[in-house]
Amino acid sequence: MSKQGKKASKKKVIKIVLISLAVFIVLNLIGAAVGTSTSITHPKRVSYQKEIDYLKEIGCWGDFDSFDKEDYIVKGLDGYELHCTKVSTKDTEGTGKYVIISHGHKSNKYAGAKFAGAYIKLGFTCIIYDLRDHGENAKTICSMGGYEAEDLDYLIEDTYSRYDVFILGLHGESMGTSASLNVLKYNDDFDFIVADCGFESLKYMVHDMYNDMYLYPFGTCADIGFKLLYNIDTSKVSAIDALRGKDTPILFVHGADDDWIDVENSKDMYEEARKTAYCEFWLVPGAKHAESRKVAGEEAYKEHIYNFLDKAGVLAKGQEYEADEAA
Repeated sequence: MSKQGKKASKKKVIKIVLISLAVFIVLNLIGAAVGTSTSITHPKRVSYQKEIDYLKEIGCWGDFDSFDKEDYIVKGLDGYELHCTKVSTKDTEGTGKYVIISHGHKSNKYAGAKFAGAYIKLGFTCIIYDLRDHGENAKTICSMGGYEAEDLDYLIEDTYSRYDVFILGLHGESMGTSASLNVLKYNDDFDFIVADCGFESLKYMVHDMYNDMYLYPFGTCADIGFKLLYNIDTSKVSAIDALRGKDTPILFVHGADDDWIDVENSKDMYEEARKTAYCEFWLVPGAKHAESRKVAGEEAYKEHIYNFLDKAGVLAKGQEYEADEAA
């Protein structure tokens, strides 16, 4: 073969390699758009029994079996049915204190059992429930706190109409924190929020995941997938935007070793929220994602909530209610 023929052959090989590389990159970008958005909006559900077994295994089930429970259904956004359970004891009935606990992605209402013991000891009746597309709820699209916040708005209103409520708090973990903070866009008729291992926005979470792998364009592709496939704007599922200018007291909790949702998320939200509201930030050493209650233990978790509520003035309100009831 002549030198000219060899050069032409070499150019052809390089061209094929470049085209193959371009196709590979494009396919991976499309995969990021479709795969990431679909895996988040259509989570693989954890069964009730699997969640219960897990909590027992890690020592976070506590005395949940001994609590009184009442199941019911609340209609959320567009009539979507949420499976709920009221968790109480004879000591929490009549206190007027309630807390709605929102679980994380792929989990279900029984994840709330890990926090229920602490609240029961503080005199709160707990309401645990399946967030949309989780637990026993009908199949639909999960938006990591967007539609879920609107569902929670309906649940808050139902709680006031169903029970004699004097103090109402919200407690969220991960995606549940997103819902508990994003609901501030629609409703702030409650007294406090405990925000455990939350992310400041869905856009931040998705981009941070890819940035950690130095795949910077993939986050933008995932944004496009959410919007085109599921009509979800990742920048609008934003807890940090929702809490701006609000005066609801918030306790931010985050595991120091969280390798899924970076602790900077809670720090950023704390710095923003404290401009207009009483806030605290509790960093739990040695805790990974959604492990703060497990690592700290029920007693320490309860004490942090108690001290936060006391300093925020929420407990004084409860004492006022108890005095009125006694009179």
